[in-house]
Amino acid sequence: MTIVLEGKAAMENKIIVNTKKELFPAAPDLYGLFFEDINRAGDGGLYPEMIRNRSFEDSLTPAGCTVDPERKIYKNKAGWPGAFNHGEGMDDWAEKVEDTPVPGWYADLAVMEIRTEDTLNPNREAALQVSFSENGKIWNIGYAGVPVKDGDYVFTLFIKSDTDTEFTAALESKQGTCYGKEVFFAAAGKDYQKIDGKIHAEGSDFQAVFSLTAKKACTVMIGFTSLLPEDTYLGHGLRRDLVEFLKGLSPKFMRFPGGCIVEGLTEETAMRFSHTIGPVWERPSHQLMWHYRTTNGLGFHEYLQLCEDLGIEAMYVCNCGISCQARRGRGFSEDLVKEMLMEADHAIEYAIGSEDTEYGKLRAAAGHPEPFSLKYVEIGNENWGEEYLERYELFYRTLKEKYPDIIYISNGHTEREQLPTEVVDEHYYNAPEWFLENDRRFDSYDRNGPKIFLGEYAVNGGNTIASMECALAEAVFLTGVEKNQDIVTLSAYAPLFQNSDYTAWKPNLIVFDNHQVYGIPSYHVISLFGRNQGDTVVECRSETEGRPPVYRGIPGLLCEQPGLCFKNAKIDGKPVSVSRTIYGSWEENGGIYEMRRGGKEHPFTGKSEEWNRAFEAFIRGKKRPGRKDERDLMWVTFDDQDREEYTFEIDLKFDPENAVTLSVWNSRTDTDAGCSEPKDKEWNLMSVRSQIWKMEQGFGVTDIKGFFDFGKPEPEKTALPENDGEFHTYKIKADHDGYQCYIDDKLVQQKKHILHPLIYSAASTEGEKLILKLVHVGDTPADVSIVTDCEIEKEVRAESISAELSAGNDFEHKERVAVKTSEICVEGSEFIYHILPHSVDVLTMKRAVKK
Repeated sequence: MTIVLEGKAAMENKIIVNTKKELFPAAPDLYGLFFEDINRAGDGGLYPEMIRNRSFEDSLTPAGCTVDPERKIYKNKAGWPGAFNHGEGMDDWAEKVEDTPVPGWYADLAVMEIRTEDTLNPNREAALQVSFSENGKIWNIGYAGVPVKDGDYVFTLFIKSDTDTEFTAALESKQGTCYGKEVFFAAAGKDYQKIDGKIHAEGSDFQAVFSLTAKKACTVMIGFTSLLPEDTYLGHGLRRDLVEFLKGLSPKFMRFPGGCIVEGLTEETAMRFSHTIGPVWERPSHQLMWHYRTTNGLGFHEYLQLCEDLGIEAMYVCNCGISCQARRGRGFSEDLVKEMLMEADHAIEYAIGSEDTEYGKLRAAAGHPEPFSLKYVEIGNENWGEEYLERYELFYRTLKEKYPDIIYISNGHTEREQLPTEVVDEHYYNAPEWFLENDRRFDSYDRNGPKIFLGEYAVNGGNTIASMECALAEAVFLTGVEKNQDIVTLSAYAPLFQNSDYTAWKPNLIVFDNHQVYGIPSYHVISLFGRNQGDTVVECRSETEGRPPVYRGIPGLLCEQPGLCFKNAKIDGKPVSVSRTIYGSWEENGGIYEMRRGGKEHPFTGKSEEWNRAFEAFIRGKKRPGRKDERDLMWVTFDDQDREEYTFEIDLKFDPENAVTLSVWNSRTDTDAGCSEPKDKEWNLMSVRSQIWKMEQGFGVTDIKGFFDFGKPEPEKTALPENDGEFHTYKIKADHDGYQCYIDDKLVQQKKHILHPLIYSAASTEGEKLILKLVHVGDTPADVSIVTDCEIEKEVRAESISAELSAGNDFEHKERVAVKTSEICVEGSEFIYHILPHSVDVLTMKRAVKK
């Protein structure tokens, strides 16, 4: 499609690009990938194993954990619980399958039993004993079905039998229709035999099963099984369509293996390099904190091979001797820290060491004699505090001395503790408006400080998730990142993959099941930006309408000590009463209300009562440093009508030592973003979005409450009139420009909204190519004048993504929100571009060469 744009106009919306003002080179690795085995992204996902529970270990109690009598949940040493369901994982997953003593496996004319002795090798914790009757059969249902299409499938089986027996391995429907089979013979003996076979399948059935049938009665031990499609990406064992989707993002690096799984539930389940190399049947499995066990089929070698196949840089994350602190993990012993440091050393040697080294020799034996590339190593994941500082310094200095060319990444701003810091990993999960208002976040970062890695970011709050609204807000944020590529050099959306049948976290960039895949709108935005980055960032200015953010909600009152008294609450001059008691309680006497503690419990609710109780006990059991215990707070809201503009006034009397907060635009959305764990279904401290006027120790602070506010400076304090302990009228006028704070009708403080432009922009060049990115957050079409300091050749490629804010993709409409490409014709150095509402656009132009 070609659209011809004619004429010039004096426009209200103008983008001015100065190609002669080159700011700095584009960061070569800006757009990357973050892989974590979450939502069954590894086994049964990117690593296309078709047999679930192939090592028969899923129902074993996770190392370092305990399980409840019904085996519905496990708990780590700090009491953090996860869904277990006898190894089936999340409650929702377990509900979808029939009960079986061996997760994933079923039997007819056969009896199955998990055995923990006489296993295949010392790394295997279990084997499956099967007593077959004549023509007895066992079968595996895979990951929500074994996906069969015309083609070849390879299977591996370690088996020993008490009788010489013929077996048939088959792919068949649940009703018994055979799509393909292979007959093999197992001789009686005391040792496991390795059976390698191939099944040629004809037919299509994504709910098929893999079966094993014994011709005559026998008792066997099965030590390990595997079924993989023969057709994989470049023949390197990974699922072709999922790798193609990764390739479609034009990534420059991949962070691996996580994420929280690096730290582990416990010391015993922390990620170890040594557990992820060698033959898959010799790799120890372990429980991940995302409610399932991995057999590490997608290991370190496969990861490095994938990076090489995609032509991208590798970024390895090592455990630095701490289990997951978000789940109250702790630092390991000195000896174990040294062991983890040795693991990191060996991983690096495996990647880049010569064949003469111990681990380089193992790599060569695995089929890759030449060293891989390993550019980045991150020390720990989401770790903090003194425990982390000590371990970070030990790992950094030791590894840097031995491998000086590698770039090392810290979990925090360790340079502030006078530690050597090359790159800092910052994570941002927040609502759309946060990303919309933080496009200039990195403008003020110290250019002499460390580089910044946006290791995890995503809109995971607001009215929708995985929608155009989220992608639009992230695109705004990324235009600010692109304008700061001298300091922000790496970024990765998180998480990356979601198996739709095994969801433990939402949203995720790429959604798949056992045979199909699509990208959410954010995928298409990142793909568009990633393949249009350019080489040099140039000056780009927007002259466009500025708009304030729109907030809606109700007013609230919060205090941290009992005794606050209030009366005469009004909204726009009309009396209002308490509409919701979020925490604490109150007592009324003669029209005066006094805040008290207690009287309000917030139960966590989910599928399993065992999980609910354990999760609540964990959350209530110990405060995180610097965070208020919710049970110490008292919080009420007034009225129940959401308003954009209103005046709220209330008479308050409180002790000067009591921290009192008036909250503005309190609201809560009901999206199911984040961890699929028991949730507090009521309004609570973490789920309510609001802005605040907090009064404490004679000072007032206005602020926006946020969860992931790493590096955020302390808000400015304003001295307030002396609190004499008597009633005074406190008032907030909330409007589109912000809000004003009054005491006895005297303006004492205010917060003005930062106006956001209607159109955001960023520009770069690559040779004679000029690349202009535009993000339009308005809800109506707009004309924008593009003004450049050079002549532009006639044909311009326009790539655009536009949709309603709530629009998203799904399996029925995989590209409802996706890129549409057109050609436009322009003349000279200025032209008018018609931009659609809620859109992300990239214009690729060629600078005319003067003859």
